[in-house]
Amino acid sequence: MGNLNRFVLNRLVAEHRVTHLIETGYGQGTSCNAALDAGFTQALSCEIYEPLFAKAQQSARVQVMHADSLSFLRSPSVVRALSDSRCLVFLDAHYPGADHGGESYSDTGRPADERLPLLAELELLRGKIDDTLVIVDDVRIYRRDFDVAFGPLPDAVENAFHKETEFVALLESYHATHSVHWHAEDMGYAVLWPLAWGACDLTKWVRPGDRTSPDILHLGVPGTTCMSINRRMHDARFSNRWLVGNGLDIGGGPDSIGLYHRLFPRMGSVTVYDWAQGDAQFLANVRDEQFDFVYSAHCLEHVMQPHAAIQQWLRVLAPGGHLVVTVPDEDMYEQGVWPSTFNGDHKHTFTMFKHRSWSPVSVNVLEMLQGFDGEVSIEKVERLTQGFLPGLPRFDQTRTAFAECGIEFVVRKL
Repeated sequence: MGNLNRFVLNRLVAEHRVTHLIETGYGQGTSCNAALDAGFTQALSCEIYEPLFAKAQQSARVQVMHADSLSFLRSPSVVRALSDSRCLVFLDAHYPGADHGGESYSDTGRPADERLPLLAELELLRGKIDDTLVIVDDVRIYRRDFDVAFGPLPDAVENAFHKETEFVALLESYHATHSVHWHAEDMGYAVLWPLAWGACDLTKWVRPGDRTSPDILHLGVPGTTCMSINRRMHDARFSNRWLVGNGLDIGGGPDSIGLYHRLFPRMGSVTVYDWAQGDAQFLANVRDEQFDFVYSAHCLEHVMQPHAAIQQWLRVLAPGGHLVVTVPDEDMYEQGVWPSTFNGDHKHTFTMFKHRSWSPVSVNVLEMLQGFDGEVSIEKVERLTQGFLPGLPRFDQTRTAFAECGIEFVVRKL
């Protein structure tokens, strides 16, 4: 079961002036509460399952109707909201009561339009939602081979695979007024984005366990994380203290620490945060204190303000969790030349500690960490010189299998 907590709703309020939520399945009120917390003016919902309806938290801002979804969508309050206000419609009325321990996912005691009403809902809304955003939950019920985070629909659960073509065609039939977007998070979402609102900018929260990058091991040496694994396996602190729980790999790309999770037995899920997810300096779509550890290898040099980035990386880290960061050492990587000839996107160089650097954009790691005194305890700062070969003609030694050419620091969030 998905809910609107997956999406950054306050942006819809601020940037698209959305005021009303219309939801076809109240459940325990999670999505209604998320909308109100984000600044929506009112939430209109329905709940067909009597025990859940009896517990609904009604108020001036939340109106829950005891009705099936089609009767609800025809009600005067919904018709008026769609006509007079800018709305988000969340179509989430599947298997009455089953998500909350009530009726069975395969109970045929109710009519089909009450068990799986989505297609009838989409037909009913046609021509009435030109200026309305629609989010459809649980698309794995209808799409057999759509790979979603929670996995395929269990065999024991009633499905609508035989209506997949009709489902997709119904969404595409809105092409004159909406664009269609598919999202694989949770149990899968389909989005009808109003063309009148411009390009789709519906933002999703990045959460622990999200699969944002395929788990593909690459031959050769894809990056400095790969060449660090043997070193880290010989330091029990990585497997027993630092890389423990659910992590966020910032800038992981094709060489995420998550690819090597079998070598770190206390590591849980690892979510990669790269260009597709947003700006690594701000992590604007990651909530506070979400991750048990945050890891980043050779990414900090790409942001405009490293100190500000570290602030944000610590923000999303749970208290007691560890931040593990490596950056290129300016003398082993850039080797006295700026701008960097080995990576033109580098915006800073790093030194562990110098009174004076040859680089005009040098960041002193120890001085930077001093700026977080009282927020973190420093577990480790190390210049990774083990595999570097001094005295050779200048070349990028990180393209070999042995030279990390970096500085690593590990801090614990207090």
